[in-house]
Amino acid sequence: MPELVFFRRGEEVLRVAVDRSRLVLGRGEHSDVAIPDTEVSRQQVALLWDGERCRVEDLSGKGTLVAGQSVTQGVLEDGADLALGQWRAVFRLRAGGDGADATTEVGHTTSVQAPDARAPRWQPAQVRVKQGPNESVHRLTGDSFTAGKDATCDLVLKDRFASSRHLKVTRRDGVFHVVDLRSTNGTWLGPVRLYEAEVPLPTVLRVGETELVLEPAAPAARREVADFHGIIGSDPSVRQLAELIERVAPSSAAVTVLGESGTGKELVARAIHACSQRANRPLIPVNCAAISKELIESELFGHEKGSFTGATGARKGAFEEADGGTLFLDEIGELPLDLQAKLLRALEGGEIKRVGASRPLQVDVRVVAATNRDLLAAAREGRFREDLYYRLCVIPLHLPPLRSRKSDLGALAEHFVRVYSPRGQAVRLTPAALERLQQHAWPGNIRELRNVVHRALLLRKGPVIDAGDLSFDVEVNRDTGISVPELPPGMTLEQMLEKLERQIVEAALKRCNGNRERVARELGVARSTLFKRLKDWGLTKQDEQE
Repeated sequence: MPELVFFRRGEEVLRVAVDRSRLVLGRGEHSDVAIPDTEVSRQQVALLWDGERCRVEDLSGKGTLVAGQSVTQGVLEDGADLALGQWRAVFRLRAGGDGADATTEVGHTTSVQAPDARAPRWQPAQVRVKQGPNESVHRLTGDSFTAGKDATCDLVLKDRFASSRHLKVTRRDGVFHVVDLRSTNGTWLGPVRLYEAEVPLPTVLRVGETELVLEPAAPAARREVADFHGIIGSDPSVRQLAELIERVAPSSAAVTVLGESGTGKELVARAIHACSQRANRPLIPVNCAAISKELIESELFGHEKGSFTGATGARKGAFEEADGGTLFLDEIGELPLDLQAKLLRALEGGEIKRVGASRPLQVDVRVVAATNRDLLAAAREGRFREDLYYRLCVIPLHLPPLRSRKSDLGALAEHFVRVYSPRGQAVRLTPAALERLQQHAWPGNIRELRNVVHRALLLRKGPVIDAGDLSFDVEVNRDTGISVPELPPGMTLEQMLEKLERQIVEAALKRCNGNRERVARELGVARSTLFKRLKDWGLTKQDEQE
């Protein structure tokens, strides 16, 4: 049976069987093969197959380039190519390139190898189903499978845009034969709507809002990587953390998640909520460091109309919104001392009071706090209430930094590749890229890894992420984990140190909303020293300078 092999920018992307008497190529949705290119007409060209030879008929009225010549009608010879904007379609009289070692696109040096006859018929394969943040893997064991919304399908899709029986995939000598079962919204391969095609592994098919990734089955070692409510890894510390979450989640005891910035503290809080009996109630996150001192009380406990300037109406606080559910207090170490007493009252008796209200309210809230600070040391220094510390840390959970669980680095990186890859593309990391990731110290932990992978996906030069595609913000001292910037040309060490000192202070001022007392405490310097620095840098007000 003849076929068309489609190339885009020198890379094979699709094979379509010419198994009907008339096959229309064009940009419009009603074409048999829809090609998303503005240079292609809605109905560009028709292929007419009579069982022995294939004729080509231009439908655009402008002519179609066949083998480099503009034609309106003619016979399509074996190996001839059709130019369709940035796309090219090579006509093969026999599918799979029978009798030839390779299929070569005319006008390009790229060659695409035909399926090897010696390749194993039953290559271990799986289909990865991606629906937004959710992902599941199904190992393929039979000759074929069907996918759709109907319960009788082998792969049931919970997608509002999928048809009852949407598509069928059949294994055929090392390749996969995909047939769209006359679905309403179509089966898509990248930007191309397909009706019937043979695809290699890996291939990403799109059905509505769902991606079906046909790929080689993961080896046993890879399948052992755990995914516990989004917490990915098989390191013993991660497995122990998952076990603790399952044990403490059913209770209503307060939990404090301790760990460096970027280790995934909010992810742990969401896992605790998902495993608890409150999972069907709301989870309300509040970042105590991102809200000014004047507004944090209203944010937590709510306010009555007219209780302060700008309070034009009554408003529920986070405690009321989380009633019956879970309240996640991130950066709890930044909570002002005067509010810590009110938080303690809410934890002990479930009693809160809106700003400006005369009567308290009763709420049923499970509190999960998080911080990257040493709360016990802060309590001993008088910067955090000791009674609140013991009330919050009924169950402390410690998150390991990424540098101490390097065995999970590859699984985490591949997870972020799948999350951020463009729709319809199956991108992978090369061994050299994985090796370079292993050599980094990761002071920013998992958040830094996510940013590095996301950046590499945007800057990569090909279908894979290689070591050269990875870039880090600064070099890092492997012994201390501290970022070490390079000394710019023409700048002395003293000038560099002053510049870094100013950047650190300015970042702390921004993080603390201009509260210089908090900045001085955080940086461990005297308030007078900090004020002198600000004055020297011109970062004080005129009346303060005088």
